[in-house]
Amino acid sequence: MKAVHAFLLSLSFLIILSLFALLYFLFKDVYLNISGMMMTGETFLVVGIDTGGKAKDAIGGRTDYMALFYVDQSGTLNLKSIPRDTIITYNGSKRRINSLYNSYGMNTLIQEIEKLTDREITGYIVLDFGTVIAVTDFTGPIRVDVSTPMHHDDFQQQLHIHFDIGTHFLEGEDLLRYLRYRGDTLGDLGRIERQRHVVSQIVSSLLRAGPGKIMELIEYVLDKTEISIEKKTLLRFALSVFTGSRSIQFSQIPYYIDDFGQIIPREPSATAVTIQAVSATYPSILLVNNIPDYETRIGSFSEIIKSQWLKQAGIKVDATGIVPDIPGIEKRETYLFINRRADEVKAVFSLAHVYHNPTVVIISQYSDVEKYYALLDSLSKERLYPASYDAFVLLGVAGR
Repeated sequence: MKAVHAFLLSLSFLIILSLFALLYFLFKDVYLNISGMMMTGETFLVVGIDTGGKAKDAIGGRTDYMALFYVDQSGTLNLKSIPRDTIITYNGSKRRINSLYNSYGMNTLIQEIEKLTDREITGYIVLDFGTVIAVTDFTGPIRVDVSTPMHHDDFQQQLHIHFDIGTHFLEGEDLLRYLRYRGDTLGDLGRIERQRHVVSQIVSSLLRAGPGKIMELIEYVLDKTEISIEKKTLLRFALSVFTGSRSIQFSQIPYYIDDFGQIIPREPSATAVTIQAVSATYPSILLVNNIPDYETRIGSFSEIIKSQWLKQAGIKVDATGIVPDIPGIEKRETYLFINRRADEVKAVFSLAHVYHNPTVVIISQYSDVEKYYALLDSLSKERLYPASYDAFVLLGVAGR
């Protein structure tokens, strides 16, 4: 009897082993495809823009986010960021790479990013703000830790960002505001670090949620965005991440920062990233409020602006919330009145206020000097007697 049981057990084992062997030979190619063995040749460009992500509705827009997504031989998902303020030379002129999509289209942007990264891009996805806002419908709130206060207001873009120190669980529009903030000392580079943290959490949340939730997100992206990738390719890519190492490797293009705070790309083979500090001898600057409702809507102009300059430009400035009335000066416009060190003043101003297009008045050139003296006179009437500053900034709202 024991011999019969042993025979039946052995036979059952052989049948099960044969079945597994048959399944392996029948489906091994499918498994290898799904597990990502055939996805290492795909490199997708993900572009986030500030308007119209859907092709039929798109009205252009500057790119707020650019990154390459690809899976390496180990099954690791790689995200290589391209800072939006990267300076490139196109058609003989220097410009920020974030202007290419709006001015010349996706093909031109792809060609320039391929030069910077030395990788062939096989597909792209264009996301608008609405798509980004909807991501947390699939992942739930994303945890972020704010170590320094985050405050920024751009009245032209209707963008208002205010997060105090502490742990926040953000979703929808609040998460988008966190991702768009640039008001720290690293500017766009600091924003990339925050984007890395959020993307890592989003991917981890989707992996925990399982393939079903990933497929729901893919369906949403296919329906709501401009995309050049076929559904089956996107599914295979997603499943290769899900069945691979489930790890993420972040990197960004090699670059250095020049004396004017500009991000300059290195050759793709270079690896070093250097940051040059601004000169230790800073120009003396007084910031004057030219937004009448600033303090009623935002808070202390002096404290917020001084903090912003220290964080973004790395220098200390003086500031006053007094809103002067000056003939010929439009409220909410920005003016630079420069006595000395014009190049340095303009350089640090561009770091502190990236999106402003100020009217620049060089006092030694005797143009619009009547406005300059009217500013000094207006401040003196408020019992503010400015010292001999290198420059005065009458600060309005941002302009493109």
